[in-house]
Amino acid sequence: SYIYIGLWTGPLAILHSNSLTVLDLGDNRLQANDSQGWEFITSLTNCSQLQNLILGNNSFSGKVPGSIANLSTTLETLYLGDNRISGAIPSDIGNLVGLKLLEMANSSISGAIPESIGRLENLVELGLYNTSLSGLIPPSLGNLTQLNNLYAFYGNLEGPIPRSLGNLKNVFVFDLSTSLLNGSVPKEVLKLPQLSWYLDLSYNALSGPLPVEVGSLANLNQLILSGNQLSSSIPDSIGNCISLERLLLDQNSFEGIIPQSLKNLKGLALLNLTMNKLSGSIPDALASIGNLQQLYLAHNNFSGLIPAVLQNLTLLSKLDLSFNDLQGEVPKGGVFANATSLSIHVNDELCGGAPQLHLAPCSMAAVDNKRQVSRSLMATLISIGALVFLGILVALIHLIHKRFRQRKASQLVSTLIDEQYERVSYQALSNGTGGFSEANLLGLGSYGAVYKCILHDQVLPQL
Repeated sequence: SYIYIGLWTGPLAILHSNSLTVLDLGDNRLQANDSQGWEFITSLTNCSQLQNLILGNNSFSGKVPGSIANLSTTLETLYLGDNRISGAIPSDIGNLVGLKLLEMANSSISGAIPESIGRLENLVELGLYNTSLSGLIPPSLGNLTQLNNLYAFYGNLEGPIPRSLGNLKNVFVFDLSTSLLNGSVPKEVLKLPQLSWYLDLSYNALSGPLPVEVGSLANLNQLILSGNQLSSSIPDSIGNCISLERLLLDQNSFEGIIPQSLKNLKGLALLNLTMNKLSGSIPDALASIGNLQQLYLAHNNFSGLIPAVLQNLTLLSKLDLSFNDLQGEVPKGGVFANATSLSIHVNDELCGGAPQLHLAPCSMAAVDNKRQVSRSLMATLISIGALVFLGILVALIHLIHKRFRQRKASQLVSTLIDEQYERVSYQALSNGTGGFSEANLLGLGSYGAVYKCILHDQVLPQL
């Protein structure tokens, strides 16, 4: 049997029907709290054929009673979302082995995801988003091999993403965004064969390089990794993700150049690389993405010219190149003709472009650049000249100082000789040799004559 109650505000009757298969109490104003109101859950444990229990969008509050884990194993749908329920998920939730949909989103449930959730091997959709869940993701979650949709965003989940989630071979939506997850992006997750709608790990604290296995996501429509701490270069293998329509890698620490392989993403409509550390020139290859509608490259270190071929992207309606080091003339066609669609702020060496951009004409900019170059060259030459002059001055001072020391040393030697040997005048020598007479001649040599000389009663030989 099927019971649907709409716009009900009164108390719930105790239900005992063994033939009840669907109980839909959603979108009412039903209330429950820790004191009263949850008793009907206990009564439903007698409904052995119950398949769908829908309690969403009510005013239920307080803790979900543990007796909910005692409902029939035939239960396929348990919808508790959009309520004010709090407390932890019952630890024995794994008893409901027949569940295909478990939804507790948009509520205040807290605590950790129980390990027993891994026993729900028939689960197709898991909705735990916008809650206060915290703690680690249990590795047992990887046992849910029939899972198609995993939604656990907007929470306080922390720690690494378990590699066991690479066992979710049938998942095509994987969303763990806006939480406190850290560690690396598991390559096992990037190799999920059915992942096709989107993979969203944005606004966590994931770090390290993006694994080359990202190229395995050939069927993925959206890859969203914004707001993490991913680093190193963007792998060339990302060009193998030929089904991508949205690629968001903004607010990370990616370095290096934009890979040329992005030209293979013919269906890409949105590319966001804002707020990274990318450098080099903007590749012409981006103009090969004919479906590109939004391109965000702001707050990087790009330099060189803006590729003129970008104006050939007829669908491009938003282009943000601001806060880079781009130079030269701004193209005038396509998106560049509409100032409201283009942002090029803080690229001081750009010129020309559409009149509404209010940039200096490139001819004047060229003159200014030449003046700047001339001033730079003059400053360089002056600096070099000053260094050469300083070098010559230092060498000259060194030479003068060296000669001064040599002269001082020579004078010192002369002084020492003067002090050691007494000076004798020519007149004294003449008198002592009898006017250099032959009587006092002692001998002749190749360098002169030797005489006997008597000075102060001493005999001295003289040349």
